Amino acid sequence: MDKEALKIELIQKIIACNDFALLKQVEELLQGVNAHEPGEDYKVESLQNLLSKEQLEELDRRLEAHKNGTSKALPWEEARGEIEKKYGF
Repeated sequence: MDKEALKIELIQKIIACNDFALLKQVEELLQGVNAHEPGEDYKVESLQNLLSKEQLEELDRRLEAHKNGTSKALPWEEARGEIEKKYGF
């Protein structure tokens, strides 16, 4: 397998991966890798800078609650009715 084929295979595996802990390990492994292509002027920015630690923890908590069935959700019709009632639509 050549270098370019390996890159594509790795990208496909990363895209298909849903294991957050494994993705974080990959991120840490690649932390020092220069993401610049020859002649290009861009950087791959970390998603870490977009959300705070507390926001990421809240998203993880909500996802876990959704997965284990303990989250509280309203059907769209009911949520829409509450919004319309609250804001007078």
